[in-house]
Amino acid sequence: MIPSNSLKQLKQRFNGRLIGPHDAGYDKARLVWNGMIDRKPALIAQCREVQDVVSCIVFARENDLRVAVRGGGHSVAGHGTCDHGLVIDLSALRGVHVDPQTGVGQCGGGATWADVDGATQPFGLATPGGRSVGYGNRRLDAGWRARHLRNLYGLSCDNLLAAEVVTADGRVVQASEQQNHDLLWGLRAAGVTSVSSPGWTTACTRWVPPSCSSRCFTTGRAPARRCASTGTSTA
Repeated sequence: MIPSNSLKQLKQRFNGRLIGPHDAGYDKARLVWNGMIDRKPALIAQCREVQDVVSCIVFARENDLRVAVRGGGHSVAGHGTCDHGLVIDLSALRGVHVDPQTGVGQCGGGATWADVDGATQPFGLATPGGRSVGYGNRRLDAGWRARHLRNLYGLSCDNLLAAEVVTADGRVVQASEQQNHDLLWGLRAAGVTSVSSPGWTTACTRWVPPSCSSRCFTTGRAPARRCASTGTSTA
């Protein structure tokens, strides 16, 4: 059980919505895509900004809580939830901004591939992503997944240019070829379940290449160029 004083302190510095087992909407908020996963977290934190994520990490460390981070909520193994711990829900951080001139897109940590496709297709652009539009965009980089664009543009992780990351000690850092290059490498290669995973991505930057007929045929959407994603960008 979470101490009431600690929870009160979190509420004072948290700008999103906190949902406990006795709050309205708890059963809906704890659901994930895989209906076989039926876990009951002690607290669900629906974040509105990066600082909310930082507050949650600090709170979890202070109270020795297990942490699960949910982006799209599509993890078959249920990595986006946990029993008796804290779920950091990034689903509200789903803004996507695309610059058609540079072929770079910015996506929030909670953006799904449906959000990314919806922002890129007006420009005739697409980036390698998940096989379902319901997948969250941030974890596919570490998972090495690919879609129909992979033969032209490589895997999802190959198109990750930069990321904003909240580390386990609550720091917000930028990872790119210019800053914390080793962290960017870790995000590309660590893997979803790897113990070496370097932190929680609240924003990423992607390259979005030109559209191709194969993606249009298989998904009914126009593909995009490389796209960069960031949790603070807007659709």
